[in-house]
Amino acid sequence: MRKKIGVIVNYLYEGYQMKILSGIFSEAEKLNTDIYVFVGGDLNPNNMESQRRNRIYSLISKKNIDGLIILGLVVGFNLPKEEIIKFYKRFHPQLPIVSVGLETKEIPCVISDNRKGFKDLLIHLIKHHRYNNIAYVAGPPNNEEAQVRNNAFYETLREYDLEIKPEHIYESNFTTPQGIYAVRTFLDERKIKPDVIVFSNDNMAIAGLEELKRRKIKVPNEIAITGFDNILESTFIEPPLSTVEQNLSELGKKALELCHSLILGKEIPKKIEIPTKMIIRESCGCSRIYIRLAKKEEKIWSKISDLKKNKKDFYSLLNEYVISEIETRNPRIIKWIENIMKEFYNSIIEREENFITEIESLLLNNNIDIELLEETFNNINSFIDMHFENSLHQKAKNLILQSINVLKDYKEKKLKYEIFKTNDLIDHLGYIGADLLSTFQMDEILNRISYRLTEIDLNTFYIFLYQKDSNYAKARNILSVVDGDTKRKEKNTFDVEQLLPESLLPKRRLNLIFEPLFVEDDHLGYIVFEYGPKKGVIYEILRAEISGGIKGALMIEELKKLAITDPLTGLPNRRALDEIIKREIERSKRYNRPLSIMVIDLDNFKMINDTFGHSFGDEVLKTVGKILRESCRKVDTVGRYGGDEFIIILPETNLKNTIKVANKLIKNVDKIELHSPNNDKIYLSISIGIASYPDTTKELEKLINFADLAMYEAKSSGGKQYSIISFKGEN
Repeated sequence: MRKKIGVIVNYLYEGYQMKILSGIFSEAEKLNTDIYVFVGGDLNPNNMESQRRNRIYSLISKKNIDGLIILGLVVGFNLPKEEIIKFYKRFHPQLPIVSVGLETKEIPCVISDNRKGFKDLLIHLIKHHRYNNIAYVAGPPNNEEAQVRNNAFYETLREYDLEIKPEHIYESNFTTPQGIYAVRTFLDERKIKPDVIVFSNDNMAIAGLEELKRRKIKVPNEIAITGFDNILESTFIEPPLSTVEQNLSELGKKALELCHSLILGKEIPKKIEIPTKMIIRESCGCSRIYIRLAKKEEKIWSKISDLKKNKKDFYSLLNEYVISEIETRNPRIIKWIENIMKEFYNSIIEREENFITEIESLLLNNNIDIELLEETFNNINSFIDMHFENSLHQKAKNLILQSINVLKDYKEKKLKYEIFKTNDLIDHLGYIGADLLSTFQMDEILNRISYRLTEIDLNTFYIFLYQKDSNYAKARNILSVVDGDTKRKEKNTFDVEQLLPESLLPKRRLNLIFEPLFVEDDHLGYIVFEYGPKKGVIYEILRAEISGGIKGALMIEELKKLAITDPLTGLPNRRALDEIIKREIERSKRYNRPLSIMVIDLDNFKMINDTFGHSFGDEVLKTVGKILRESCRKVDTVGRYGGDEFIIILPETNLKNTIKVANKLIKNVDKIELHSPNNDKIYLSISIGIASYPDTTKELEKLINFADLAMYEAKSSGGKQYSIISFKGEN
């Protein structure tokens, strides 16, 4: 049986969280494991929004998953480590757990080596660019990864005898707007203009870079910028961002691998550390190709004829620069890098077009990692500078520059396409939101959700609502769409510990996203998406839109219910009864079927009210209403017509069977044990008037009038009985 592994994450942000999840999803495919991602916000006791989102975490138990991966640093954002560990203990040791980004004594972890990559970047800024007026936007003091980066910053500046000035340090909370605030603080409040601003994550760095551009400050000419994380946007922003790459996908893969091994009872390492690496682009002041500082090697080629004679040496050296420098050992990737090396050699020896054609072909097939291709170009460029001279150096250099331009054009086209797709997606999300706001009918809302979501490639999803008065322990499924087809709704409730009833699931392996549905303090339920679109923000927006739509529909349903429900007994009121009687009369006419109505009145109720008060009288009415409802079939309608008068509508019931029901009601009410406020026993009885089509009358529209007359006859005869008045002679 396939294992189910849960993942706890705060939000589906494009950078850190989604990259880790992509690694988890990739490894899950290999291990044939289902992934359940619980998106429940930060663990922030001072933030009401976070607390509302956190409810989704309470669904997790050993009854619905086999193991758990927790992205501790982002979930415990800005919390002391001991508080995050306390959260871990909600699930440990009941479940096998792996921590991502946070090291603990008891729980295995997968973390990034933040120190080395960051130090390499700082040394590059100091040695290569000779920056000494360095400003730093630090991460939050409670964040473990941020502390590693902060310590690496201070340590590196001390190693190079650079003064650490307090006014050059801005303490952030890692959120995007902090990048803007940091620039404003340095430039406007503290009146300093650093050579470079080092940000401790990319989101802040990009925001800071945009703020500098808004101020007409040239990056990197006037102020250089660097980040950390190497998120997708860092490649596309202008100038591209120099940063430190965490292999976040590898973090996810290793975390799942560890958790799966734990579930199977295998021995695993206590900690796995994934290396980080410096990524040099233009924002730090480098050109599009980063030139390594090194002296010429002994093996130098200056003529094509020499290169032809030493083909074996050429490949051997180039291999050291290119293949040995990359981290992956994926055979497919190694093969296309080897093809690039081969075409590079052929283009130098023969025609330059071969190399460019190979690059264009790879890009055209979308069969390449852009970051890895840039790294390959950098490594080839370093090789050229170390081993080529004169005209050969110039020819090879031109070749690499042409390739860089081809790659730049491709990235620009890809960015435009991504913008187009994003705008199209925004339009669709807008349509969905507008659709859900334009109706308050629950069935119509669910219908619109079912077809609108498939338009954005969300073809499998489920909506569950908590059962009222169950303290969130039970839920029911109100919508299931599987592979684009709307399936039946589950009428029965189930324990939320089941999370997602197996009967609803397709047989294939699944990556599922669990999001809470809530509006303010009203926890409605949860929605489950099969992972489809790659942009995490889609799921966040849909969660909010669907929550609002369902809340509106539930409010209208509640208002309608209040309008047709007697608030004291919870039974249908006179308005509802009139509609039901009208409907049942039409049905009896159409199909010529029997229909009976009983009008019921409590005997001596006025005396009970006058003697013991209206509060006690209300309790009597509630008790009698409950007994009447429990004594009838589900298809019968029991309602309060007003005062102490009740009506029962009995479809498909002739006079004989109606009399049986009347006797049962009189008997059951007589059995009620009720005591007054003085503890005196109260005896209750009822008078019932019966009218039945076609047994007592052929005039369906007058059934209720005839039943009412019969009730008064029963009452005038002493009560605690039923009465029938026949009007069969009427036409």
